[in-house]
Amino acid sequence: MITPKDYLMGRDKIYPISKDQAVAMADLLARVNHLFATFKINAQLTSGYRPGHFNKAAGGSARSGHLTCHAIDIADHDGEIGELLKNNVKLLEEYGLWLENPDHTNGWVHLDTKERKNRIFNP
Repeated sequence: MITPKDYLMGRDKIYPISKDQAVAMADLLARVNHLFATFKINAQLTSGYRPGHFNKAAGGSARSGHLTCHAIDIADHDGEIGELLKNNVKLLEEYGLWLENPDHTNGWVHLDTKERKNRIFNP
């Protein structure tokens, strides 16, 4: 289970989050933790909250959901989680999550709550 403390990665001490970010984070973590509990996956966070220069250093988009606490990256070293999620689009829909195409995220999966046309999207 990924906790708010895990997600914030200590960055909130220097870059406090707003009320809107706190609400977005709580919503995201509830959805993600529920999804992974369904599959009995012990998710390992690779990237959560990324204020400004952390996002830039990670190569994140200027509109990245990591900035607003709407996105999370989970370790996926062997690609099994990405494949599992790609093959369960209905569950992504049920949990209100979008998946960056795992073909573009070698070693991790990116999930977020930003509504898009496609449930599995390309960067």
